[in-house]
Amino acid sequence: MRAHSIPRARPPKHRVARRIAAQAPGRRLPRTAESNKRSLLQHFETYLQQHALSPATIRNYLADLRAFARWHGARKNSVAGFAPTDFGAYREHLCKETDHSPATVNRRLQSLRLFGRFLHETGQSAENPTRDIALVRNGNGDSAAPRTLAPGESVRLLEALRGARPSLAARDRAIVELMLHAGLRVHEVAALNVRDVLVTGRDARVEVCGTRESKARLVPLMAEAARALRDYLPTRAAIPRVERLFLSQRGQPLSVRSIQRLVDNYARAAQLADVCAQSLRHTCAKNWLAETRDADLVAQWLGQRDPRTLEKYLR
Repeated sequence: MRAHSIPRARPPKHRVARRIAAQAPGRRLPRTAESNKRSLLQHFETYLQQHALSPATIRNYLADLRAFARWHGARKNSVAGFAPTDFGAYREHLCKETDHSPATVNRRLQSLRLFGRFLHETGQSAENPTRDIALVRNGNGDSAAPRTLAPGESVRLLEALRGARPSLAARDRAIVELMLHAGLRVHEVAALNVRDVLVTGRDARVEVCGTRESKARLVPLMAEAARALRDYLPTRAAIPRVERLFLSQRGQPLSVRSIQRLVDNYARAAQLADVCAQSLRHTCAKNWLAETRDADLVAQWLGQRDPRTLEKYLR
């Protein structure tokens, strides 16, 4: 009779964790160009398990780091490793370009800090790249309200759009109006397809796809935004298999970063300090609250899951 071989047992997880911990400080964990970030997150999970954290806590840390990795991938458009400047840039993104509460921002920053410590302790970085990452104020009443535009500032910004290239004027105005008068986030504007916009004689609205952090929604377009889209749509080049609404002069979909730079340039031309793309959405939210006095309705239009997050606009 043939002898049956006995399969070799796999080492238990705690031994794997010890192997990771026992590596010399200067030794780098194995990585490849294509699986760099995935490998780092896997090793980070093992690192967390060594510290006897609960499964729920580990899941939360990993979810925060995956959100950072997605942001990094969209910004860098590559699988390159994380640079020290990326962590500070991500903090700026959380504070200025999202609607997260201070508590949510701080939770993500705490996850980032622990990830930085992991990179340093396992030899991935010569020093902790997150050591200078400061938390935001906790929003207990002394937190500054978001930067919004006064009516006169909005007028100045729209006047600055008159200096755009004739071939880009209608596009750029539609982009600004969708944030200033329809409350869209920057990435939502970049992700719009032509079919998401309905502008007829009596009806004007835009359909915004949902994400993990915001609901899918139909946003009614006020007169200014509707007019801007009516002016832009006939000028948009019809390019086969390109569905994005906003295109570059080369016919490529505009990126989030391109839209942010566009707004920055017009704000600079209008001599508006501390104004970015997210400031336009903040302005829209504040104006809607003042006009409707209905936080639930405004939260629905903005794609906010919790109307209480709008309290910051009332300060």
